[in-house]
Amino acid sequence: MYTFDESFLESVGLAALPDEQKAVFLQYAQDQFEIRIGEKMSEGLSDAQLDEFEKIIDNDEETVGALLTNAGNYQEDPLYIQIKKNTNAPEGSLTLLNDYVTAKWLDMNCPNYDAIINDALDELRNEIVTQKDAILAAA
Repeated sequence: MYTFDESFLESVGLAALPDEQKAVFLQYAQDQFEIRIGEKMSEGLSDAQLDEFEKIIDNDEETVGALLTNAGNYQEDPLYIQIKKNTNAPEGSLTLLNDYVTAKWLDMNCPNYDAIINDALDELRNEIVTQKDAILAAA
């Protein structure tokens, strides 16, 4: 996922925002990004798929456990190995398992997820750049 930080503000021309408004704006950008991803992702999914994904996000143990069982020997899956390496989470931890199940589910049910993320980020970034003067003037 993308990190909204000082470098993001610089990239959209908002580095001059007052410090007390930077955190608020970054949270707003993060929220908008997540909403846009959710909207675009849901366009191609059934209600059952959306319900299952919501359960995964909510760490529903039954759903996560069932998906792990269906994944077979997930510890040897390159995706699992990569997530474990990136997160440094202990083997079998709930964080690691949930991150794996989320990524695996997206890979199986929403193969264009990376494009959705990139499109949502580009769209948000372009809107902010277009409105940066007004945002700075209101600050």
